[in-house]
Amino acid sequence: MIFRNLLFGALLTLSVNVLAGQPPQSQVRDFKSTTSRSDFGRYQLERNDAAAVSAFLINKMDNLRNKNAGILLKYTKNSPGGSHYTFTQTYQGVPVFSSDIMVNVDRSGSIYSLFDDSYDVAAWMPDMTDFSYESVTAFQVYLTTYDMKDAAITAKKMIAYDESSSSPLLCYQLELRQGGRLRYVLVSRDRIIYERDGATYKPAAAPDSLVTGMVFRPDPLTTAHTVYYGPYMGHDSAYQNYNDADTPQLNLQRVAVPFIANYQAGTFYLQNKYVQLQALSSPVAPVTSVTPSFNYTRSQNGFLDVMVYYHINAIRQHIHDLGFDMGDTLVTPDAHAFAADNSYFVQPQNIYYGTGGVPDAQDADVIVHEYTHFLSWNANQSNTGSSQRGSIDEGLADYNATSYSCSIDTFGWYRMFSWDGHNEYWNGRWVNDPTVYPAIPSAAGLSGIYKYSVIWSSALMQLFFDLGRSTTDSLVYETMYGLAANITLPDAAHQLIMADSALYGGQYHCIIVRDMRDHGLASDSTYCGIYPAGIRGIQQEEPFRFTGYPDRFRIEAAQRGADISATLYDIAGQRIATYTHVTGDIRPEGLPDGIYVVAVSASGQAKAYKWPLVR
Repeated sequence: MIFRNLLFGALLTLSVNVLAGQPPQSQVRDFKSTTSRSDFGRYQLERNDAAAVSAFLINKMDNLRNKNAGILLKYTKNSPGGSHYTFTQTYQGVPVFSSDIMVNVDRSGSIYSLFDDSYDVAAWMPDMTDFSYESVTAFQVYLTTYDMKDAAITAKKMIAYDESSSSPLLCYQLELRQGGRLRYVLVSRDRIIYERDGATYKPAAAPDSLVTGMVFRPDPLTTAHTVYYGPYMGHDSAYQNYNDADTPQLNLQRVAVPFIANYQAGTFYLQNKYVQLQALSSPVAPVTSVTPSFNYTRSQNGFLDVMVYYHINAIRQHIHDLGFDMGDTLVTPDAHAFAADNSYFVQPQNIYYGTGGVPDAQDADVIVHEYTHFLSWNANQSNTGSSQRGSIDEGLADYNATSYSCSIDTFGWYRMFSWDGHNEYWNGRWVNDPTVYPAIPSAAGLSGIYKYSVIWSSALMQLFFDLGRSTTDSLVYETMYGLAANITLPDAAHQLIMADSALYGGQYHCIIVRDMRDHGLASDSTYCGIYPAGIRGIQQEEPFRFTGYPDRFRIEAAQRGADISATLYDIAGQRIATYTHVTGDIRPEGLPDGIYVVAVSASGQAKAYKWPLVR
């Protein structure tokens, strides 16, 4: 979710600012003050199914041994690495809100991680007599404030533990549907306890036909190898938005691409089994064509439709080719949903792209970012129950968008939202932030669910340049299946390590630990001081580990404490710089793009490495 203008109101008083054409945006707050209890022990099951996992939990967990406690299977999902089960605790048969227990099981039937948000219900004595949620004044105020008085309502009883009064309360969880919007509201006898966004989906299928269209791939600045110029930069250039007008320079950055569309009765539609463009909140219907060609310039609405349709299909196919199924259900995006400079995903299938500032659908970073929220929801159906869990989802979305863009062109890879942001409209984000968790990044505008997002995306991008796209993407997608609603960044990093164990037998363990450790998300392992044979071709007897990134490089010695020296040469053999007592990253400044050679020495051993510099 991308919010440029954070119009957060106070939930409990329902003081909300409303953006024209959009649902109100309320402060994302933590329902619980504690995060999930994690267990990364190994427990072998007799068989890998929900009944066996349920029996294991009931036998193991103290919180489930009370006569009033029980569990219900909420969701199960299989991934290439194993199976993932989510249970909800019950009290006297009534589900307990935010009490999920997630269990991740590898392909051998061994539990490798467990995240527990259950409650100790031994002292609970809630009033279980029924009440009318419609008579609660705060709920009626909520309907008025959010303009949902005509909403269709589905109600379910819940027990919610209210930390403000240290008491469990009988509540109703209400599903409100109106005008393409959906909200979940938790109402007690006298107030609203919690609320969040949501939605439901209905898969659809369509026949296939090959067509072509014009797109930015991934955006005009990346392919032109330039940055945004305009009032924000104090310059004037063709490479700025110009109120969405066509310019020769920008239109020249379009490329023709093939893709699959739906053909019916002489007309081509931007629809297929997995992606179906819709006018969710916009009066502008998605474009159609009577020929197999969708060629538009950026000033035309059809260009936004083709951008969204093409890039979502491209990243979905990549994910499917890697063996993951979280993109194999229908998503319904609106490429020009409203006029604000904002985009968001509504669970579990609708994506709304705004046209304010630089129209969001002109930048593949935004398109893929929002689609990643759909993927994450589809993988685990876990709501972001805390701001830190929200940061994990935002960081995953930034990583996935950057990985996708880097597969096309690595220019300016560290600028997330390269064309949509980093301009007079908003600051964009970065995916090379050096902040070490739990410190809070100093980047402007990062708060709430965005507070830690750049730490997570930066750690993943470091791994991307170590392991390559396919391996890192696979690890990230496998990790998505095992993310519980209330986990921390270090627990997410641990899940990434466990994903390596499930997919690759721990082949990349030391590299993942090292990269996560650099960002404060993991501690070193005793056997990772010398990198084992077989990891990225590094043999145990090699004296150094050299890691080249597009704009910097890193040198580590197999022997701990070795004093490293390095000399940088251009491809013609001219010495550029010498570095002594090397630790951490080396980021040479002022060099043109090209191939360089790094000569490394320490403890009487020497080796040279090739390093391509691409800014």
